[in-house]
Amino acid sequence: MNSNERSKAVVLIPAYKPDERLIDLTRELIENDLRVMLVDDGGKETFRPIFEACEALGAKVAVHAVNQGKGRALKTGINACLNVWPDLCGVVTADADGQHTPKDILRLIDALLEHPDKLVLGSRAFTGNVPKKSLWGNMITRTVYRFVSGVKVGDTQTGLRALPRCALEDMIRIDGERYEYEMNVLLKLRDMKIGVHEVPIETIYINDNAGSHFNPVRDAIKIYMVIFKHLFSYIFSSGLSFVVDYALYWLCLGLGLHRAVSYAAARVVSSQVNYHMNKHAVFGGRGGKYSMVKYYALCIAQGAIGAGLVWFLPTVLPVSAGFIKIPVDIVLFAISYTIQRDYVFAND
Repeated sequence: MNSNERSKAVVLIPAYKPDERLIDLTRELIENDLRVMLVDDGGKETFRPIFEACEALGAKVAVHAVNQGKGRALKTGINACLNVWPDLCGVVTADADGQHTPKDILRLIDALLEHPDKLVLGSRAFTGNVPKKSLWGNMITRTVYRFVSGVKVGDTQTGLRALPRCALEDMIRIDGERYEYEMNVLLKLRDMKIGVHEVPIETIYINDNAGSHFNPVRDAIKIYMVIFKHLFSYIFSSGLSFVVDYALYWLCLGLGLHRAVSYAAARVVSSQVNYHMNKHAVFGGRGGKYSMVKYYALCIAQGAIGAGLVWFLPTVLPVSAGFIKIPVDIVLFAISYTIQRDYVFAND
């Protein structure tokens, strides 16, 4: 890849209480004619000499007066990169603790230049001497993330990412102050209408990842709350629709309307509540002009299949018709979510 093309990318490194490894990494990146932006995330005077040494090598430094977390540091850095280098082609985020090699950073820049409309992830293979908390944490997170988002990603927790120029302004606006910010970025990919390209990178853990400032309890809870927020919204939407349906049905009966009319009126109103909540609160306003047609087609198909299974399964399994409805509804609930995610409320 032409070095002039690479030089339009910026390597962004947020750092809180770094050591000399940051100086070594900065030196190697500068020697490869790369632009480097560091964010001093509130390390104060004790760590100022590290950043001054990096500035002497040619790096730019944005400073937080107090520690604000990785997510805020990344957004501060992206904003600074856009101001200092308006001609940039993208930003590669890397960690300050030596886990990301200059060779892999260059590979991500090359991949970004080949895929300028995609988020490029440096994906670890998770083989060899990998801390169990990292191995299991990534496996669980990527499985849940794929179900919620419909996007297949091999490494959801990688900090080595190449952010395309077309999405940088949107990424500054994404919620999240700490490690949950990076998960929020992944969850917003469909809204930003950008894809994912993964590049295998070397898996490096130094002293069992002891240098990381990731809090395994607090930060893990925030990350999973971000993921499950979509499912909670979907469950709440379904629950509210049920309440509206039930209340309106009894209200219509109280007004003297026929049972069939009451049922139909309640179902029409509750389905509209469910449709609009799913569209705007769960799936971010996605879906084209035919999304309502697709939604009602799904409702009809789901109702017919559910009724058929509740009738058929008790004839071949030793279960009652009342009990079988529970697992049938749970399975159809999950299937309905994925169909709405990938078809009903897909991007235009």
